[in-house]
Amino acid sequence: MRTGHMRFDDQRGMVLYSSLLILSLLVAVGVGARVMLQSDFKLLANMRASMEAFYVAEAGIEWSKDEIRKNFSHPPILPSRAQSFSSGNFSVSFLSPTAVTSLVARIVVRSTGAVGSSSQVVQAQVTKTYDLADGAISLRGSANRVNFAGNPLLISGVDYDPATGQAVAGSKARPAISVPDEILQGLVEQGLSENQQSGNVGSGGGTSAIAESDFIPASAVVRFADGLCSSAQAVTAFVPSDGMLLLAGQTWGTRTSPQLRCIEGLAGPGDSVNLGGGVTGAGILVVRNADLIVSGSLQWEGLIVVTGSNVSFKVTGGESKEIYGSLMVNETGTPGTGTAILDIQGSVRVLFSRPALNRVASLIPSSTLNATYSSLPSMISQEYWRTVTP
Repeated sequence: MRTGHMRFDDQRGMVLYSSLLILSLLVAVGVGARVMLQSDFKLLANMRASMEAFYVAEAGIEWSKDEIRKNFSHPPILPSRAQSFSSGNFSVSFLSPTAVTSLVARIVVRSTGAVGSSSQVVQAQVTKTYDLADGAISLRGSANRVNFAGNPLLISGVDYDPATGQAVAGSKARPAISVPDEILQGLVEQGLSENQQSGNVGSGGGTSAIAESDFIPASAVVRFADGLCSSAQAVTAFVPSDGMLLLAGQTWGTRTSPQLRCIEGLAGPGDSVNLGGGVTGAGILVVRNADLIVSGSLQWEGLIVVTGSNVSFKVTGGESKEIYGSLMVNETGTPGTGTAILDIQGSVRVLFSRPALNRVASLIPSSTLNATYSSLPSMISQEYWRTVTP
């Protein structure tokens, strides 16, 4: 009996030992699993915070683009800035601002996003590009009437290259005709037939053919013309006392050597500048206080500005007339009820062209351009993007 009792005690000891061993193993596994879970949770939390910091840094890049858009120094000079949110913050630095041309600037933006103890740095190069015009034709100031009786007629806000005569692939379009308010927009739409609106006046893509614009208001056109005609580069002519200046067989500038021309009208109404044919050129033509009548052939690359009291742009005759760039007409006075600020009675093609406008920007005095940047339309593009090690 004693031998059996001892065997039973030994078995109980083994069971207790085995149970303690299994329990120890389970505790060890549990502790290990808990440590692993805590590590995984910590790793996931760090990854999440790092990803959130990246998104915050990217938000800083997008915010900086808006700041560059609203800054009108050239190139944009901006101080470092910071913005805070409930979940984090970003700080943005604007580095190496460079004026590539008088209309194009590049600037490097570095944004640091922080969420908790995590941070990410993103860097991008941003380009700001100004346009000298907001449409193929820009109508400003007072107007009682517009007329589109000419044929063939084409007014396009698609960006054309005059060297090829073709649209620039991927380039942003502008309105065919821009106006300052719905009153002038209504006059333009009433002056166009349904067929003309659908086939002869357009911008392509999602850009409206006829659109209201806050860019380049009437007062800015006046200051712009004043600055141009005060330039030492300007070649100035005057309407004679009989009120008629007839010009034909003229060559005013080339693509490689554009010219700035100013023609001054008389104080009263009724005077005009008549381009009678054989006029070609590249540059900027400003006509102040006179009607500009194009009755003969015209080939122009650049900008034409007609501004002042009792002014209009009028086309007659069937000879070829092409303007690559933009036409601005700004009436500062009170026109008669029968006067059309834009009077198309002959054939004409007015095609918006950035290449043509960019080539003539060098003719604009820097002081004039600096005073004009705030009214010009602009585009913001991103050249590259990359993460940076903090």
